[in-house]
Amino acid sequence: MIDGSYQMPSPQDLSIRQLQYLVAVAETLGFRRAAERCHVSQPTLSAQIRELEGVLGVQLFERTRRRVAVTRAGEALVRGRAPCSSRSTTCSTRPSA
Repeated sequence: MIDGSYQMPSPQDLSIRQLQYLVAVAETLGFRRAAERCHVSQPTLSAQIRELEGVLGVQLFERTRRRVAVTRAGEALVRGRAPCSSRSTTCSTRPSA
């Protein structure tokens, strides 16, 4: 339930990099593989996903020691992304030539 203290995150609260990390984890269903794809350490990627979850106030992934599953909120965010391509092979913010 949303109480009166909840505020919608502004675009300044979210980063393109966090959204790219979200997409990478959703596509690979693994934080290690997503970190490799994005050329960052796994702890860095995990921290950014946790920060994104905190800003949004929702859990984006269900994590166990053996598996990662995308939650409904995570799926909705991944499907609704505009600037990030699910066909990308890296997490670069540079346009491909």
